[in-house]
Amino acid sequence: MMQTELRREAETYISLQAPLSGYKALVPANLQQASHMTIANLYWYFQARDESTATVEA
Repeated sequence: MMQTELRREAETYISLQAPLSGYKALVPANLQQASHMTIANLYWYFQARDESTATVEA
């Protein structure tokens, strides 16, 4: 299980990154209902996307 604070940070990060990618359904209300695994997967998806974008820009 995820610690409450880590999950909250991940939800915040996802809700900030999702609109930039056009994912309109990933709003805080929906993220609160998602499983821990879903939140973890979404968090790492956006982290990997950000890293690959930073590498291309460098």
